[in-house]
Amino acid sequence: MRIFRSIKGRLEGVKNDLKSKYWEYIDYSDDGIIWSETVLFEAFGGKNFQGNVFYIYRELFLDETYKNFKFIISHCEPQKLTSYMKKRNLIDDRVEIIQTHSFRYRECLAHAKYLVNNMSFNMDYIKKPEQIYLNTWHGTPLKFLGRRIKNDAFECNNAQRNFLMADYIIAPNELTKKVFNEDYMIEGILPGKIIDEGYPRNSVFFDDNHRERIRKKYGLEDKTAILYMPTWRGNASRLDDFNPVDEIEKLAYLLGESYIVYVKFHPAMVQDNTIFEYCRNIPEDLEVYEFLSATDGLITDYSSVFFDYACTGKNIYLIQQDREIYFKDRGVYDDVEKNIPFPIAITFDELYQNITKVDSMEYSKFQKEYCKYDGLSATKNVINQIFQNVKRQRSDNDEAIDLYVIDFSITDEQLLTIISKIESVKYRLVFVPKRSNGYFKNISIFDQISYMLCRPGDRLKIGEKIFVGLAKVVRLIFRSSKVENSIRKYAEREQRRLWGNIKIGNIYAKQIWLPTALCFSVKTWYL
Repeated sequence: MRIFRSIKGRLEGVKNDLKSKYWEYIDYSDDGIIWSETVLFEAFGGKNFQGNVFYIYRELFLDETYKNFKFIISHCEPQKLTSYMKKRNLIDDRVEIIQTHSFRYRECLAHAKYLVNNMSFNMDYIKKPEQIYLNTWHGTPLKFLGRRIKNDAFECNNAQRNFLMADYIIAPNELTKKVFNEDYMIEGILPGKIIDEGYPRNSVFFDDNHRERIRKKYGLEDKTAILYMPTWRGNASRLDDFNPVDEIEKLAYLLGESYIVYVKFHPAMVQDNTIFEYCRNIPEDLEVYEFLSATDGLITDYSSVFFDYACTGKNIYLIQQDREIYFKDRGVYDDVEKNIPFPIAITFDELYQNITKVDSMEYSKFQKEYCKYDGLSATKNVINQIFQNVKRQRSDNDEAIDLYVIDFSITDEQLLTIISKIESVKYRLVFVPKRSNGYFKNISIFDQISYMLCRPGDRLKIGEKIFVGLAKVVRLIFRSSKVENSIRKYAEREQRRLWGNIKIGNIYAKQIWLPTALCFSVKTWYL
């Protein structure tokens, strides 16, 4: 059975390779072509065009300084987005909306001078040194991220590599910066720069004229408008009998005509287009935060939106029916959760009481900690740093990093013993997980160590795979510098794909047969 599973796994891998067409990124990576005044935008994996990326795009599109730029937007439904952008007058001949993961997408991603993303580009993409990549990320974390995600310490792989590729990363507060540095383990090795700046999407909260226009347009002037924005729980919630539509409808009915309750479900929730009797969906012609800025209050659960909305000083109500289960399954940052100043309801009846009995809230200490960079000019500030700097700003992390390869079964105690013997000033453990991850099932201290990943499955063209495979075999017999150097360019390209712009020093390994990224200039590891 094990043989059949292995064959099935390999066939599935070949199928995925053919689907990804990763070899196109290889061809583009060395062609020396850069489209100088071109920006590629991607938000939420192309599933929607909202948030920080949208506001940066809009600012660039409307600014005469960038009238000669070309703007490319990656989206899963190009025709739908094109129609929306036409209605908003946010598209002209400078703008091209392309299908995510299409041939055109791969071509544009590999050649655009500027890249703006709020999540991660796919594992096949190889960033060119001449490209400038801004990762805005998409929220201040309450839930565990990176190495602290429960039950899957390797889930952070692609986000980590994107941060290491990025030239600029936005951190709206010290908590977010700390999570980037510690839980994505980029502290001390990040070649790029973390920008202390407010989120571009929060700029709209400081535009009073915009707020008044929206309130007048949608008849909110004499009403108390509240927006309900729950997070996507995924598998973390076990509220099988919980129907958010029924509950929020009941709440809207009880609040009466002086209130208007709007609803925006997470894009992954099927209720996003629900027809309500008492509630309302947010207007389709507005980006979420454009409408949120016109409201008088926010209802959410664990979503990072409350960190953003806090810059307004308006009322925030939390509803957390599955609080104990959710926190246990997903995990949250305790030092943040314990200091949340907003009323927390366990039932919608409690939520109703909180809304009707609390006139106004005061949480200036929370604002100083999490909103201190927010302001009307945040979007322009980010743009000026990225597009107006003649010389790209870099961090001081230019020392080479030694890699210690873990591709063998190991326990917590053995791992800690190994770490205690490492003499390198800067290093990372590199785990090479097999499909079952069986080697590492006894490790429970991932949240205490710094590591990167090198998953099996080199991104080499067929001819390259054959050549590198033969070179590895020859190297087992002859220790030749010529054979070693013949592998070098493939190893360095794979290193760029996997770990971005970091400078690799020595590689220490116990095994001889290694993924290509780890097989050049390897030293035997005796620890």
